[in-house]
Order: sequence, then C-alpha cells, then structure tokens
Amino acid sequence: MTGKISVIINEDNELSSFENGASLLVFSLVDKVWQVADEIKYSLDTAAAMSDMRDSIRTIILKLEDCKTIIGRSVTGLPYNILERMGFDIFEADALSDQLLEQIDLELKADTAKIADTAANTPTSPVLTSTDGVYYLNLIELQEKHPEISSKKALQGFMETALFYRLEVVCSHIPPWFDVFLPQKRMTYTVEELDKNRLKVSIFKKVCKC
Repeated sequence: MTGKISVIINEDNELSSFENGASLLVFSLVDKVWQVADEIKYSLDTAAAMSDMRDSIRTIILKLEDCKTIIGRSVTGLPYNILERMGFDIFEADALSDQLLEQIDLELKADTAKIADTAANTPTSPVLTSTDGVYYLNLIELQEKHPEISSKKALQGFMETALFYRLEVVCSHIPPWFDVFLPQKRMTYTVEELDKNRLKVSIFKKVCKC
C-alpha cells in the first residue's frame, strides 16, 4: 500500500463513473492532509469497439503507476473487470471529501494488518494434530500467504528429521519431487481428492513386514 488514492471525476469536479469521467485525481497523504499529487486527464470513446475500449482503459489505468486504490460514483462493467484484474481496491461513493479518503485509508490499513496477522499465524511447517504421530500442513494456504516458501522448503526437512506416523498435506497438485524423494526415505503416499484442484496427500513411513 502506497498511501495514494485515485478518484474518478467529471468536468464539474464531481465523482463520476469511469465511462463519464474526465480525470483521475491522485491524492496523497502529506503531513496528515490529503493533497492532489497528480491529475490524469482522459477521454473515453464509449462508442468504440470493445477491444479498443479495453485497450484505452488499460492505458489510462497504467498511468496511475503505484496507486492501486480507486474511487468512483459507480465502477461497473468493463472498467470494473479490468481494475479488478489489475489488483485494484475499488470503492464507490456519492461525494468526495477528506473524511471519505480518511475512512478508505483506515479500512485499507486494517485489511493490510489483518492479512499480515494471518500470514504470521499460518504454519510454515507441519503441525501435530490431535492424533499422536499424525501431522498436517495446508500447503495451498501456506503458499498463498508465503509464496516464497516452496513445498521442498516446507516439507523436506521435516520428513528427514521428524518422527511421525502419518503426514497429511493439502495441496493443489502432488509435488513432482515426491516420487524421487519419498522412496529414498522409505516412504509412500496415498491421494484423496477433496474437490477441484484440492488434494489430500497422506505420507507414511514404510513398515518392514518381517
């Protein structure tokens, strides 16, 4: 989050829809006061072909650079779809005010803090369940919160050193290194499909039947 908020306005300096807007005002918080840091003037040809409209909207939005928050009187249809795909936080309001900017800024900060707290509380390695010897790791959730942690980093060290009976891993696909690493460590696994793109892989240590 950069502390910037863009606002769609029409020629009368009122909040507007993207299609009817004339400028994007970029506000920045300076010494606790919201000030206009940039103005991006534009004109959108709503009679143009859909592909041309899409290109025009993207070109305008890219001029916002690191500002990823936008407010309009209404943000729907093609502009909404493009903004959402480009990772914008989108808000609608009837009128522009410092109080509105402050409220949105506080909401964004609260969301950022919540995401950071969730990431901090997401296990980065298998955790013991209520059943002795059974460990669990949701690899999908882990990599959503910590994309820098690979499946190898999260699991290999645990598999090599931990004493476990069963390790349950929820993942979107079976990590390809399993089929090489697990036999080397005398382990095997079973797969249960939970739903689309979501599997539960149960890993066991092979037991010698002597």
